[in-house]
Amino acid sequence: MSADAKKIQMDELKAKADAGDTEAQSALGLLYELGLGVSLDMQEAAKYWGMAAKGGDPLAQFSLANIITTNFEDTEEHRAMSQILFKKAEEHGLVREDKALRLLEKEKGQAIKVLIVEDSATVRTPMKRYLEADGCEVMEAEDGQQGLDVLKKNPTIKLIFTDLNMPVMDGIQMLKIMRGLDKIKDIPVIVITTENNDEMVKRGKALGVQGWIVKPANPHALRKHLLKYT
Repeated sequence: MSADAKKIQMDELKAKADAGDTEAQSALGLLYELGLGVSLDMQEAAKYWGMAAKGGDPLAQFSLANIITTNFEDTEEHRAMSQILFKKAEEHGLVREDKALRLLEKEKGQAIKVLIVEDSATVRTPMKRYLEADGCEVMEAEDGQQGLDVLKKNPTIKLIFTDLNMPVMDGIQMLKIMRGLDKIKDIPVIVITTENNDEMVKRGKALGVQGWIVKPANPHALRKHLLKYT
């Protein structure tokens, strides 16, 4: 097909999309998302997927949510928007691949084990709910000593989310001890804290902390570390 013919075809497709044709909107969303016959352009892909999503198309809702999550700036607005869209798409059976795999593992009794070490129940409880919704088996501890006890009994834990300031034993002390224990020393650790100053970050990195989440922890931030470290 000649360049002129392609342009005419694209113009016709855009005219249909602007007139409310959901199939044309979805087709353009896919073309721009994959760079098929047009320049790869996530802004344009989001624009046309967004048009189709407003019409209730679950595939468009899923595709738009995925683009927002993977290509747009990580903001509260974008997180909220993607979560709403993913939830709507899931009502029609469209589930993110990573979540589907975790849910399947959970059904088989092979769910990824995650530990939350946090003294505040108001912080710990929603985190547990978010992680369980993604198919994880979640264990809890209210301080560093409890965290160590759980880790020693469950060395197959794949990821730890821990606060720093806790009674009995803080997160830094817990990390120092666990890094000296062969069976659990290599488990990735993500710090969840209100403290993000340079000195604290330096101390955490010296103990092999892989990431930091400033409270409150949201599903997007938790999922990002799940995908990276498990």
